[in-house]
Formats: sequence, structure tokens, C-alpha cells
Amino acid sequence: MKSSVFHKKYLLAGIYIIFVLFTCCNSRFYHTPLAKICSVTEKQTLSREGTRGSKEYYYTQNITARILNGSHKGEKITVSNEYTSSQVQTKKYHKGDTVLLSGSKESPGKTIRSVKRDGYLALLAGGLFFLLICITGKQGFYTIISLILNTVIFAYGFQAFTGGKNILNICNVIAVLFSLTTLICLNGIHRKTFSSVLSTLCVLFLIMALFEFSIYMYGDLDYSNLEYLGSMGNSADIFWADIMLTGLGAIMDVTVTISAAIGEIVRKNPSVSLRRLIHSGREIGYDIMGTMINVLLFVLASGMIPMFILKMNNDVSFITIVRYHIPYDICRFLIESIGIVLAIPVSVFIASVIMKIPSRKRGVRE
Repeated sequence: MKSSVFHKKYLLAGIYIIFVLFTCCNSRFYHTPLAKICSVTEKQTLSREGTRGSKEYYYTQNITARILNGSHKGEKITVSNEYTSSQVQTKKYHKGDTVLLSGSKESPGKTIRSVKRDGYLALLAGGLFFLLICITGKQGFYTIISLILNTVIFAYGFQAFTGGKNILNICNVIAVLFSLTTLICLNGIHRKTFSSVLSTLCVLFLIMALFEFSIYMYGDLDYSNLEYLGSMGNSADIFWADIMLTGLGAIMDVTVTISAAIGEIVRKNPSVSLRRLIHSGREIGYDIMGTMINVLLFVLASGMIPMFILKMNNDVSFITIVRYHIPYDICRFLIESIGIVLAIPVSVFIASVIMKIPSRKRGVRE
């Protein structure tokens, strides 16, 4: 048995290595012209005084690259690239980089579009899948299946939105599909899964009802400062959908943990009273509540760091950023934290009732 397991792991490792190597040598399959940078020379062209006493330096690169695909494969071209020291909107290229060119395979342009990134994406994604299967076995495989299915569902939602369908209706559907797909793939089809799904949907309904009530009582948020929405008139619906989908993962985590713990308690001690079961589930919820809320805080803070730095470097004060640029993030964090707190009593009650009633019926039959 151990020998068979090791053979499977070696097979997976071999597939992973082949997959990574393939992405490094797959230029012929690209419709976009690719080139490998052979040499780079650069010089500083000018510098400008920035805000807060900083300086921005401008550079010009003369790049020699060898074309990797198409009718001009093997030919060398010279490309010019300009970048700044901050590299916010421009990029510095290095010898050995594989880059995508403008134009077509038959007529490659002399402008670099971006770096070819599928190599390290394959390294990271393949590494994740390999470790999931090697460390957690069958459960890791089901996790990969759930990730793939959820990606398909998400793509379907975006396709439906670009087709003109209402974003709120789409999010209502995919929220249910996300819950069912994730929980069934990871936990199978039994009472614990249905308890988690029911708890998740109930908590989602409660937090969105609370959000809607707060808007009705105190007025809608000011969406005028939302960036990159352009002339879209449904910014409120987009934010509503954002809150629903962002909070789904954290709520599912809490409900699954509590449902699994209560199910295990009932399995080990079928005679446990409903009151003791609810008390035990509540204590478990208290243990994970603080950690989950802090995880949300860390995700919020890490996402805001680049925006804070860029805007403060452009003389936008910290108070202005907090007042006008991040009220949506703060609102999202508060609503999702409320969802985590509400998930504890809701999932404890639903899981206790669903797990306990069948055990009582078995006791009566016996």
C-alpha cells in the first residue's frame, strides 16, 4: 500500500514537472508573437521632482530580442522601451525575459505588450494542486474540483452580466451555486452539508436584509467616488453584489466548522441533550470568531496598502483617503464581520436541530 502511494506521488511530481516545462517551451502554440530578450542597454533620459520630496527617474531601454514563433522565427529585432523608476504604469525588462509583441505571427511589431507569465503561473498553480493531492489526498482532489467548478460558475456570471442580465439576479443564483458546489464537493451529501448550506443562505439573507434596512433608514452610500466605473448607472447594485459574494467564503467557513463539530459530538455521544449541544457549538463558534474577523481585516488592509501609498505620494492626505476613498471597504468589512458573528448562533441552532432529531428517532426505534 505504501509503495503504491509513493508511486502515485512520483507520478504526480512527474506530471507537474512536465507541465511546468511545457509552459516554458510552448511558443509555437501562441497566436501572439513572442520574443526572448538577448541583450538590454539603457540610459537615463530625465528626472522630475515628485511630491513629498521624491524624484521620478525616466529611462530608455534598447532591447535586442529573438523571435520565437511565426514565419519570422529565429530573427532578431530591436525594440525600444521607456520606463520610470516607480514602474507604476511602465515596466523594466531584463535579459532572458520572454515577452509578447504587438502585431501578428506573420508581421510582429516592434512594441512589447507584456511579459509572458504562464510559466510562473503554472509553477504556482501546479504546485498548489500537487501539494493539495499529496498532503490531503482525496480531500485535496475534491478541493481542486470545487475550485474549477466555482471558476466556471464565476465565468458564467460575468458572461451573463455582459449579456445584459441584472447583476443582482445573477449574484443570487451564483451565491446559491457557490454554496452548493463548495460544500457538496468538500463534505459530500449528508446532513452536515445541508446544515452548512442552509445556515450559509440564512446568514446571507440576514446580512443583506440588514444592509438594505440601514440604507432605507439612513440613506444610500455616496458612490460618486467609486473609480473605474465610468458612466455605469448601477454602481449601487455592483456594490451590493460585491458584499454578497465577498462575505460568502467567511460565512461558509464558520458554518462548516460548527456543523462538522456538532456532527462529531452527536456521533460520539448520541444521548447529548439539545441544550448541551447548542452550548458546545456556541463555544466552538466563539473560538473561531475572532480569528475570522481578523482575517477579514488583514485582507482589507493588504488590499488598501498600494492605493494608500500611491495617493499619499500624490499629496492626498490620510484623512481625505479615509473620508472619501475607502468608506465602501469599511462598510464591506463591517457587514461581513456581522455575518461572521450571526453565523455562529444561526449555524449552531440549525446544525443542532438537524443533527439531533435523526439521533432521537434512532433512539426511539432502538
